[in-house]
Amino acid sequence: MDNYYITGKLKLKNNCVDKSYLKVNQEPKMFQHELRSITQSVNEGIYKLYYFEDDKPRTIYRLFSKDDTGVLYIGMTEGPLYDRVCNLQKALVANWETDEGKPASSGHTQMGKKYYRIRKKINIDDLYIQITPDHYPKQAETNAIEDYVKKFAELPPLNGQYGSIDPEWSIFS
Repeated sequence: MDNYYITGKLKLKNNCVDKSYLKVNQEPKMFQHELRSITQSVNEGIYKLYYFEDDKPRTIYRLFSKDDTGVLYIGMTEGPLYDRVCNLQKALVANWETDEGKPASSGHTQMGKKYYRIRKKINIDDLYIQITPDHYPKQAETNAIEDYVKKFAELPPLNGQYGSIDPEWSIFS
């Protein structure tokens, strides 16, 4: 039983969703088509997984502040964003739908396992992905994660480690 909702690309405007956010819970071919329509998706870069509620970012309470953008995860790829983000979508949907009593092993395996653990609390319909092409994806990911840590004093909820490049430590002085 497939429960895909084809609502298309969305982006935040006036704190509501519009076209630069991709809804995770779509039929894979529609998701791929929408992602491919973003011409920069053939490039390397970073991507973020967001948690929305009623088409608005859900506030996530962090150690020292509130994340009003709903960021759950920040990742990067040195290959095409298209390939990595399609694998992420595949893993999230597979782990939402599985009833095997264990995580489905497909796509972005580690994120799939993380989502499997929380799928009863975060509905697949509330997940969105945004891509940001960048020719230096490791540095871009490190910067995005460190900006998050600087603001909230901890990693995004589903990130398990910091970026692969040491930050400019003075930002924490």
